[in-house]
Amino acid sequence: MSFLLEYNISDDTIKKIIENHEESMIFSVLCFKENVLEVIRYLESIHVEVLDELLINRLELFLLPKRKIQERFEKYNIQVLVELINEDINVLNNV
Repeated sequence: MSFLLEYNISDDTIKKIIENHEESMIFSVLCFKENVLEVIRYLESIHVEVLDELLINRLELFLLPKRKIQERFEKYNIQVLVELINEDINVLNNV
């Protein structure tokens, strides 16, 4: 999971990710790290500020293809959606 350090994800966050998820999920993240990084870059590009919280609590999001995430987000006003996500990641339950 050290590849996340390059994206300003702290050691503490990585530890929490590992603590909060089963080995199979961590293994999937490691196997699909390029996809995880694409999703991180996309979320950063639209100004999602709660990446740590998303990684800790919604790791499955980072295993979705970036294209699928973009399609879902584009159904909404992205700026408003990002503001809502930054306030409460549970907004993603409805996206």
